[in-house]
Amino acid sequence: MQETPSQLLKTIKLYIPDLWSANAHSSSFQNTRSGYLRNRISMLAAVWGLLVFIWIPFDLFFLPESQSVPIVIARLLLGTSLLLLAKVNYRLTKLKHAQICMGLLVTATNLFYLYAIWILEFPSVYSGYFYGYTLLPIIHVAMLTILPVTLKESLGLLAITAFVQLFTDFQATYFLTPENIADYWLQTILAMMVIWSQLSKLYMLMRLYRQATLDPLTGIYNRRMLLQLANKCMLHSEYTKQPFSVMLFDIDKFKRINDTWGHSAGDQVLKEFTQFIQSQSKGDELFGRFGGEEFILFLPKTHFTQAEQLADKLLASIRQLQLDIGVDDTKIRITTSIGISSFTDGDTLSSLLERADNALYECKDAGRDCRRYHPAGYKYSSRAECQLVG
Repeated sequence: MQETPSQLLKTIKLYIPDLWSANAHSSSFQNTRSGYLRNRISMLAAVWGLLVFIWIPFDLFFLPESQSVPIVIARLLLGTSLLLLAKVNYRLTKLKHAQICMGLLVTATNLFYLYAIWILEFPSVYSGYFYGYTLLPIIHVAMLTILPVTLKESLGLLAITAFVQLFTDFQATYFLTPENIADYWLQTILAMMVIWSQLSKLYMLMRLYRQATLDPLTGIYNRRMLLQLANKCMLHSEYTKQPFSVMLFDIDKFKRINDTWGHSAGDQVLKEFTQFIQSQSKGDELFGRFGGEEFILFLPKTHFTQAEQLADKLLASIRQLQLDIGVDDTKIRITTSIGISSFTDGDTLSSLLERADNALYECKDAGRDCRRYHPAGYKYSSRAECQLVG
């Protein structure tokens, strides 16, 4: 279904912080974007490096020896640096590495332009062969089009090219001539088009990412992404010898809400329950929808006794909630059951979740609105009894 103009405007407003700075991005999206940037930066650096080498014969043919030799040496250094940058960047994984490589790419190309114009004695009139050098700042701006960067990153990269060009024009006494002002106007329009293209790519990447990783109703991680992140977090906890616990939530008698008030009311309950758990969660905890009315909260650096204390606190708070279901002024109360398990040596994410799931079933047999913890070796054999497997 196509979005209405008001819905589209609301969607864009939600994305504004993400389009401005990477600080608003989740760590998982930063990893996704860093991989995308890594490929494009390496490709751009490699292609630009090869083009730099290809232009060497033209410098040797059209420029006098006093100018061609130092410029050719500079081209060799630039081309080699860009190819090396392409190789090194491709091996890096973090977003900050991609940002550094982008800065180095733009800085290196602009330093070459500044050096070449200096060797050419800051010509005040660009004609003939020199015209190819006056196009370099425009190319430096245009080549950034392929990168999905934030507005803050884009302005920083464009500022490098703008500063170098203004400096060279000032040295050439070509700063505020009518021709130069016209060039600045055209380059400003080009820069705006480049920024628009970059933000469009970033916006599309974010939308695709959220569709693939977030639950469309609640806006939290879907099952696939949640388990992927939780597995990495669990392995890190195992490596660092830190505790790791999981809480599996199930909203009690949720089907009765749907049958009594309708599915829209049920959806509203799920969203408000999500907002409440998020408000109680810490920054390093992972929360997501497991399916239906089941949710999971992964707790790094949390021992099972701490998880039990947190569960008791949440259960008490949830009992006091009055949820607006969007039907007249009706508000309802809910309860939840919580199954808990903690990582022990030899655990996998599947075994950890299985114990939490068994603990959740025990909650239901005990009358719901409670929490249960299942340690390793504790097998829930039926709905009626539990036994300790020795």
